[in-house]
Amino acid sequence: MRTPGLPLALGPSWTALVVAGGLAVLAAPVCTLLVPAVMPGSLLAQLGYLISVGFSAVFLCVAAFRVPREHRRPWTILMWMMVLSLVAETWTAVLEIRGDEQWPTGADVLFIAGYVMMGCAVMALVRQRNDRPAFGSLLDAGIVTTGVGVLALVFVIGPAAADSTQSVAARVVGSAYPLIDVLITFLVARILIGSRRDSALWWVAAGLVASLVADTLQNVMVLTSSSAQSPSYMNLLWAFYYATLGLAAVFARSGSGAPAEPQPQTGLTMLRLVVLAVGAATPAIVQVVLAALGRPENGAQLGAGSLLLLVMVLARIWDLLHQVREQSDQMAEMARTDPLTGVANRRSWDFELERARVASARMGAVLLVALLDLDHFKKYNDEHGHQAGDDLLRQAAQAWSRRVEPGGLIARWGGEEFAVALHSADRARGLQMVHALRELVPYGQTCSIGVAEWDGTEDMVTLLKRADDALYQAKRSGRDRVVPAAADAGRHTRASA
Repeated sequence: MRTPGLPLALGPSWTALVVAGGLAVLAAPVCTLLVPAVMPGSLLAQLGYLISVGFSAVFLCVAAFRVPREHRRPWTILMWMMVLSLVAETWTAVLEIRGDEQWPTGADVLFIAGYVMMGCAVMALVRQRNDRPAFGSLLDAGIVTTGVGVLALVFVIGPAAADSTQSVAARVVGSAYPLIDVLITFLVARILIGSRRDSALWWVAAGLVASLVADTLQNVMVLTSSSAQSPSYMNLLWAFYYATLGLAAVFARSGSGAPAEPQPQTGLTMLRLVVLAVGAATPAIVQVVLAALGRPENGAQLGAGSLLLLVMVLARIWDLLHQVREQSDQMAEMARTDPLTGVANRRSWDFELERARVASARMGAVLLVALLDLDHFKKYNDEHGHQAGDDLLRQAAQAWSRRVEPGGLIARWGGEEFAVALHSADRARGLQMVHALRELVPYGQTCSIGVAEWDGTEDMVTLLKRADDALYQAKRSGRDRVVPAAADAGRHTRASA
């Protein structure tokens, strides 16, 4: 997305970024605290605050256009959010300077729209830095937010919406701002729970926390004081909120805006467990406290919130169990699989070969065991490099696996040697399958194969020893050939006679 008037080819210079950032960071405390203290007056305080917000808006725009184009969309949304916020702040300041106490105003609509845009931008940033959706992290953030949201609904949003002394517009806006604070709580929880450590996101979270604290203090002041004038330290918190967005964009640029590695599913840490327990228990705790104080009027709402949290906690437990099952399956697969070639490893071969023996005896089928050895593999490795050697092993194993399966078994026996077990209706057909394996070696390479037929009584160690002796004979005879075990040939010759 390109904003007219700022050519991407030229781009803002690093000097402009440093200047804009320095002005934005310095303007926050100077314009919101020092200027009103040295020169008291509503007009100067408002102008100083607007100057601070203006510098932050310029800072964010300059920093955002240094983010690589493919990762710039969230920062573009934040730029437009800053534009709306600057207009809304200016609108509010003009009304206060004029002494106009009308509420709500069009500025409130712009503020609310800006926070919605902020939510969209933050979620887009989280997706950029976490390749795949994290269902568990979303549930964790949702549990914390629901606990806060139930309290906001019962004690702030509900009373504001039911206040018949206010106009419909005032009730709507008065309910919307607490909902925005709940949204901010979710965004902060989403960043802090489950996201990788990313400087840009953490600066955004710091700014959101500052905004949330300022909003909370504003609500407390309205409830406990008749004054509508915000103290200067609250303006500092809001100014810090705006300035941190530019700082976040700078860190996004320094990290090239690249997506982080996928976040591993690590389950619950002790800190996360405590946070989730407090969030889930908050409505119930408040309900107990109110009942003890003789104020049970909000019991239905708090009870409904507790039930919703119970459902979310159960969903989180199901998600954790699903993760445990997945990790168990992965560990079991790793225990049975050769990591380089993807075929069975030696441990899995020993187990599966015994099963193949039992199946062969039950079906009355011929069981052939073959040992395959890639010819001159060390020479190939030395001439082409270890990566090429690994690729030869992988490609050979895949080709043999496609030919052997289904019904057969292939495993990496060790180094460049592989073991194959085949069921066949008769010995001749089984040997044809083994010869077919010899022709599948990729990259013009060859292999030697020794094959032995199970006699129906011998143990698997003896069977493998005979196949290994046949492989040794194949290599002594010139390689690139299949050699059956001598005892098998003699047994079948006597059977034919």
